Amino acid sequence: MTTAQPSHPATVSRSDEIGTLMASFNRMIATIEQQSDEINQFPKRLEQLTRQAFRDPLTNLPNRALFMDRLTHGLTRAQRRHEHLAVLFLDLDRFKVVNDTLGHTVGDQLLVEVSRRLTSALRPGDTVARLGGDEFGILLEDVADAETAETVAVRVEESLGQPYRFEGREVFVTASIGIALSSAKLGLPEEILRDADLAMYHAKAKGKARHEVFDGSMSAPALDRMDLEMDLRSAISRHEFRLHYQPILRLDTGKITEVEALIRWQHEKRGLLQPDEFIGLTEETGLIVPIGQWVLSEACKQARVWQVEYPTTPPLVMSVNLSAKQFQNPKLVEEITQALDESGLAASCLKLEITESTVMQDAPVTLTKLTELKELGVRLAIDDFGTGYSSLGYLKRFPVDTLKIDRSFVKGLSPDGGDNAIVRAVVTVAKSLNMDVTAEGVETEAQLAELRALGCDRWQGFLFARPVSPERVAPLLASDQPKEKEVARA
Repeated sequence: MTTAQPSHPATVSRSDEIGTLMASFNRMIATIEQQSDEINQFPKRLEQLTRQAFRDPLTNLPNRALFMDRLTHGLTRAQRRHEHLAVLFLDLDRFKVVNDTLGHTVGDQLLVEVSRRLTSALRPGDTVARLGGDEFGILLEDVADAETAETVAVRVEESLGQPYRFEGREVFVTASIGIALSSAKLGLPEEILRDADLAMYHAKAKGKARHEVFDGSMSAPALDRMDLEMDLRSAISRHEFRLHYQPILRLDTGKITEVEALIRWQHEKRGLLQPDEFIGLTEETGLIVPIGQWVLSEACKQARVWQVEYPTTPPLVMSVNLSAKQFQNPKLVEEITQALDESGLAASCLKLEITESTVMQDAPVTLTKLTELKELGVRLAIDDFGTGYSSLGYLKRFPVDTLKIDRSFVKGLSPDGGDNAIVRAVVTVAKSLNMDVTAEGVETEAQLAELRALGCDRWQGFLFARPVSPERVAPLLASDQPKEKEVARA
């Protein structure tokens, strides 16, 4: 029977000087072995660090740093060979909706699948990278012209346009793509990526789910937009936003029963800006949420002032629009409660208007949110009704008080007009669901007569008043007061 030997010959315990030397020798051997192991592990560790520095951890695609490095080298090669390259900047159109409704886990799975489809749609030598969030970059070398890059963009669009299946449901996501080609001047890598980014924003502005090729004319609007965004970020603190109000009248009595709050921006240099000049930018930047909260607070305060000054039975109702991002805000109920408490306005005197397209983005989730709002006691309206794709099955379940007919249908009203049938159908559906109907955009007496004949309840439009400042609304409210109050004031 053999006896196990110690790992080192100097492991025998001794208390003399030889023992001390042996212990030191053992420690030195252990340190050498540890350092040797670390040296052997260094290539693997270096590879891991390199991957972390240049690879996206979720999709394993090159990240922005590696993409820019390859773009730099690609430009050098293109210049040497007298060739062109192209950069495609891709942004998913509805990714936030997927993330907000189905959760971040599904959102991550979608990004992984998108990266796989992008890779399979390209040539082996092309580079696809995840630049951040739902943004991807594609580098195409040895490109003959813009048409070649557009062919790749079309192939990418077709691949991404196929349905995705997650958790037993189909998800559809499109992309907006900007294309920039290197020129004879070539330029810096950052400049080419910026040009592709600008072209992508033009694709979004033209309806999304498409691609656009950069040209020099895109730069000026982009710089103007950048300036406007910088101004927008400080507009609240500089108190530059204004609320204008448009009265809403009953068709049977002609009395003002509601007013709708509409935002304006009193820009220091550009003058009074209408919503279509800046609302889209507030939604893209996320600033619509704090701005929307300011609108809600100010409108509730103003409504309460008017109720005290011009009392009616029932009291005046204030209508406030909610954007899609506000509607998805988890703190919305809390913010509405705060606005009502601070103003002293009764919940029943606040009507929240949500567009038809917003409420139909994810009907089950919408139903839950609308129910929460309804439990506060506020009124709910579906705005721009008729322009979306509402399911009657969901519509009858939504706790909605009012359908607002879009102005595009009101504009076409006439004794023999085709839009009469649409308005009549909306009124019929609303009445069957115990909802009332408001028509917006009324500009002529003929339109008003048709709405009255069709059974519409309320209306608003330039025929009575444009959206105006609070000071100009007050006389309109005063004119609706009972005669005896006017005598008493005199």
